[in-house]
This record gives sequence, C-alpha cells and structure tokens, in this order.
Amino acid sequence: MSTPDWLVLVVERHQAFHVIGSAEEALDMLFANWPTASGAAFVLAMETCAGTATGTVTQDEAQLSFLAAALDAKVEFRFA
Repeated sequence: MSTPDWLVLVVERHQAFHVIGSAEEALDMLFANWPTASGAAFVLAMETCAGTATGTVTQDEAQLSFLAAALDAKVEFRFA
C-alpha cells in the first residue's frame, strides 16, 4: 500500500516488476529479493526503512536510502 510521502517505484528483478509504494514494501524487497545482503548502502536502506515503523526516520529518508541501495546494487527501477 502506497504512503503519501513515497514516490511509487517499479523495480525490476528476475524479469518481474515489483511496485514499491512504502518503506514497508521496500524493506520486504530488501529482505526477500535483493541481489546483495551486504554493503553500506544496503545496510542503511534496511535501517532507514525499518526506522519508519518507529517514527525515527521519515518516508523521504527511507526512500532516498532505498534508491541509493538500488543504484549501488545496479537494480533497475523507474518512477511510476
């Protein structure tokens, strides 16, 4: 489910498209369908996406770190 502060992304992984509309959905993607499980960008994305649940991180901050992790891992995405 998309949150108002999150620009919806379409991420391509394994010839399938995944719609990411919230930090929660991004966190699910990072856990289940990410090409790497290490690196500074990946760890920061995990931490910031999880931080939105407690209110310590904004949706904007989480999205920026998710985009940085996607660029770092060479995961293709586009804005919907």
